[in-house]
Amino acid sequence: MSLLLLAGSAGSAAADNMCGDEPIAPAIASPADEQAKSPADAAAAKHSAFQDIRRWQTELKTYRDCINASTEADNRKIGETQRGDKPDPDKIKKIQADLASLNQAYGNSTDDEEKVVNEFNALSVAYCTRSDVDKASCPKR
Repeated sequence: MSLLLLAGSAGSAAADNMCGDEPIAPAIASPADEQAKSPADAAAAKHSAFQDIRRWQTELKTYRDCINASTEADNRKIGETQRGDKPDPDKIKKIQADLASLNQAYGNSTDDEEKVVNEFNALSVAYCTRSDVDKASCPKR
């Protein structure tokens, strides 16, 4: 059985230190694997993948909320530093680098989510094109 496991993209040092690593994406069965399963196993795999993705998306929300809070804090720090009597250009550059890393980590998490959703869609299409399964969870045509 071939499963695809998307490890969290390498986030930034800033995001890793403040927000932890990006949650690891669930493994989604390939369409070929879904087609090879018995009807009951195919239905169970589709349902399980859906539940795994929902749990993972909840973890992603928490991760992204942390990134957003860190981004807001860094933006405040830049403003405070620039308004100071003697703005420290090195400190500002470091905060800007942290912000770039946070933005990259957020973008990576969004890219990973899109990949997983597309994989689930392919799994769902494989399931719904079968003639031997209950299509109650399939889109109506």
